[in-house]
Amino acid sequence: MFDNQIDKLHSTYNTVTQKITGKPKQEPNPPNGTSSEQTALSTILGGLKLYNMNDAVSRIYKSTNSLYDVVIRINNLSDLNTQGWEILVGNHTNNVIPNKMIVPNDDESEQIPDEKKEAVIVTVLCAYNRGKSYLLKKLCRINIPSGNIIHTEGISITAGRDNYTNIVFLDTAGTDTPVKNDEIEFKRATEALLREVVLHLATFLIIVVNRLRATDQIYIRQVLKYCRDTHIRKKIIIVHNLVDVETIEDVNTVIEKEIKITFGGVDKKTQLQIGGTSKSIHYFESKQQKDIEIRHYVLAKSHSKAADIWNKQSLDGIMNLLQNSDNKNSLDIIKDMITYINGKLPQLFKHNNDFSSSTTQPVLSIVQHDSLPYIVLADRKSRHNLLEEGYLLELSEKLVYDDAGYFVKNESGNWQPRYNLYEDDNEY
Repeated sequence: MFDNQIDKLHSTYNTVTQKITGKPKQEPNPPNGTSSEQTALSTILGGLKLYNMNDAVSRIYKSTNSLYDVVIRINNLSDLNTQGWEILVGNHTNNVIPNKMIVPNDDESEQIPDEKKEAVIVTVLCAYNRGKSYLLKKLCRINIPSGNIIHTEGISITAGRDNYTNIVFLDTAGTDTPVKNDEIEFKRATEALLREVVLHLATFLIIVVNRLRATDQIYIRQVLKYCRDTHIRKKIIIVHNLVDVETIEDVNTVIEKEIKITFGGVDKKTQLQIGGTSKSIHYFESKQQKDIEIRHYVLAKSHSKAADIWNKQSLDGIMNLLQNSDNKNSLDIIKDMITYINGKLPQLFKHNNDFSSSTTQPVLSIVQHDSLPYIVLADRKSRHNLLEEGYLLELSEKLVYDDAGYFVKNESGNWQPRYNLYEDDNEY
């Protein structure tokens, strides 16, 4: 249930500049411009096996100008045949000191405090071309390139800036990137896996829609079904990104038809204290599939009269909700991602027990490479040339997908034939 005791938007987020040991720990002075704040980003970077700001080996991670903090290039499951998935880091991470989740000497006094091991983790979902990049830019307060220029790759991780360093955003590759015909099924399976990974890692789901369409309703329904089937309660927000609606009257009409009537949304307001000034935040709440609570926020066309009324207050409301939430997950995101994928790989690929003597069955488990910035199959973690002696993994013939692109599974977790998406017309 959403925490309704939202009283104040923090003007600053208290960061810890030393590990809590009861007394200050003496550290060498960091290079000029280096931040020693114990932020979510510091801990995420600490989950990279080869990343140490003061170690030259860290430079093997290629930099990305996209302003994502960490990118795991899970572009195709078939890449596991050879070099696996490359890990990139953002240029600006050079100024952040990584926090290892467990320090080398295992001294308990040196461990990261519990409150620094967790954060609010948000994934933004939507059907194609609904405005996900626009919303991420506004929420992260950084300039994430438009998907029309640079495609998001694999899983991209971005920590909040300024006063929101305890919030992490996850983005995934789009579904419109073309591939060779013989790679279509691998691509489809990869995208389904990515969706499940971010839903597993996230504590908040933000679903972006424009003017509501039947395809959006089906998409939302499948996301909610996934949340119910996994028995993991997620906080869910729907952002109604009305990119073509300019007038206050038209926004009110859309709210009445698409939020109040279609979703059964109810008007809600809360007061925030921002810079000593009280600000009213207007949003809507609905309940779907009997007990899944959803918050709805509205954005209108930028620079319109309706935007003056809705946009900033909605963004402030979303960030305040995230900032004050106790619904958090581990910041050891890389490790948790790998663990989750390892539980899925045996279901994704065929098991061939009749390999010839010259070919061995790979271990269907991934790890970070010992000396290269890649995530690879476990028995390739020490190879210096990952392009040599590759495998030929084959997708399972049992993979079935629903209309939102998720794997269809039965109660035991195995895949089953397609079910009827329209068995209940009253819920989304």
